[in-house]
Amino acid sequence: MDKLDQAIAALKAENKRLEQELEKVRGAIAALQGITNGGRGITARLSGRMMSASGRRRIAAAQKARWSKWRAAQRKKVA
Repeated sequence: MDKLDQAIAALKAENKRLEQELEKVRGAIAALQGITNGGRGITARLSGRMMSASGRRRIAAAQKARWSKWRAAQRKKVA
């Protein structure tokens, strides 16, 4: 019976450890749900921002123009 009692005690200790680990996982899940739900946090804030394809094209064209202007200025400095 002594070995059986030891096995039961070990299983109870493992059960307690697993319950504590599960509580940590549940806390992490709750924290992540708080970020994505209720209009709070990065995910919720960004999920509503949709940009049209034409808007992305305009931004890309403007950025290419800025880089082109910058490169031209760099070539003038070197020359």
